[in-house]
Amino acid sequence: MNKTLVCVTPQANGKRLIDKGYQIVSAIGGELHILHVERGNRIFGSEESSQLLQALFDYASERDGVVHGICGEDVFETIKRFIKEEGITHAIFGASPASPDLSGENSIESSIESLRWTIPYLWLCILEREEEPSAAVL
Repeated sequence: MNKTLVCVTPQANGKRLIDKGYQIVSAIGGELHILHVERGNRIFGSEESSQLLQALFDYASERDGVVHGICGEDVFETIKRFIKEEGITHAIFGASPASPDLSGENSIESSIESLRWTIPYLWLCILEREEEPSAAVL
């Protein structure tokens, strides 16, 4: 059975990722899973991030997604363990914001790409960020 995983963080961009997961499940069948991993031992940090995550979880539930919120000290190891334990066949991640601190072999994308080597059957999608509309000059 196909199991599509969408990894989200408390950002509005998460809806676009969930939509992509829903589109895949609609096309190939199977289950839609939404995962948020929080570093440490509290799944909800600030009030603002808590509200954003709840909105994403509600949005995912409207699309028949199974929502998972888990904690772990190493986010990518936690995601990798979840993928293996749940038998995930497809995974969708959002690209990280452009930043010199997040580039190179220690980048988020590099960590995600390493999943290809450790879980060879996994189909991966890193969805590029949408451009922010620029402010109009008056």
